[in-house]
Amino acid sequence: MDEAAESVNKMSWGTQLWDQYENISSQTNKGIEFLEKYCSFIQDRLAIEKEYATKLRRLAKNYQPKKREEEDNEFSSCQAFRNVLKEVNDLAGQREVVAESLEQRIVQGIQVLSRALREERKRCLNEGTSLQQTLTAQLGALDRAKRNYEKAFRESEKAVENHKKADMDLNLSRAEVERYKNIMTSKIQQSDDAKNEYANQLQKTNNLQRQHYSVALPTVFNRLQELDEKRTGGIREFIIGTAEVESAVAPIIARCMEGIVKAGESINEKEDSFKVIERYQSGFTPPTDIPFDDLSKQNPDSPMDSRVLSSHFTVKGTISKGVKRRPAIFSFFGSNKVSVYVCL
Repeated sequence: MDEAAESVNKMSWGTQLWDQYENISSQTNKGIEFLEKYCSFIQDRLAIEKEYATKLRRLAKNYQPKKREEEDNEFSSCQAFRNVLKEVNDLAGQREVVAESLEQRIVQGIQVLSRALREERKRCLNEGTSLQQTLTAQLGALDRAKRNYEKAFRESEKAVENHKKADMDLNLSRAEVERYKNIMTSKIQQSDDAKNEYANQLQKTNNLQRQHYSVALPTVFNRLQELDEKRTGGIREFIIGTAEVESAVAPIIARCMEGIVKAGESINEKEDSFKVIERYQSGFTPPTDIPFDDLSKQNPDSPMDSRVLSSHFTVKGTISKGVKRRPAIFSFFGSNKVSVYVCL
């Protein structure tokens, strides 16, 4: 341990802060309030974790394939998506684990520590207040004893002076002088008694004050220091604990990510493309070219001979611009059979 660290360890509130009772009281209260503020932060965080988990589960549920979509399950992309939904649902479970662990390990731990710290602080402050009241009472007794002594001493001095004047006054009788003497003797005795009481109270006060500032109050202050250090150390452990809670589920989350990657890698676009062919292939061959229907050959009596007819068609057998025709109608859907209808 280096010199600086050793010096810090030797520092104590009892010796360094012997006259800072109010500041120590305020500091320990603010420290506990800070601990409780951190507890509120964790509570808000785990509430977010719970909400996140709930929304992830709802998301996975909402995107589960419907019965009418079951026919698409054969495609690798659809199968991969179902696996992704499963992993997302597992991720939601891990966020719930995080929230539960934060609640049980961190929040409840802070609450227990906070209650213990507040109770200990209250005991320390009550003890410190009692010690201070005892010292204050003793200082009051000392002050009264000192005032009594001062008063008795002044009265004794006055009695001595009066006795001297009476003894020198030839007009006073011996009895009168004796009376002054008796008063003087009584006042001197009272002054001595007050002096002894003052000395006794001063000794008691000094002993108590020495004990108060060297042992009793430092003990209380050191307990408050230990309390505050325990609170600070607790925050350190709780912060580390939140990371440990997260780290505990990290391997499972990593496996979920691996599962999502695996689901993605399982998609085979060529295989899915082939399955589309398997699903929709009719087995029939595409239609052949439509032949040209020469009406003149079908009706020899037609007034139009082949030369006239040929002038209305192109060499490729299509209808020329001079002849209008209705559009062709093709029907390729509705059954596995393909029917072709041509209307000219």
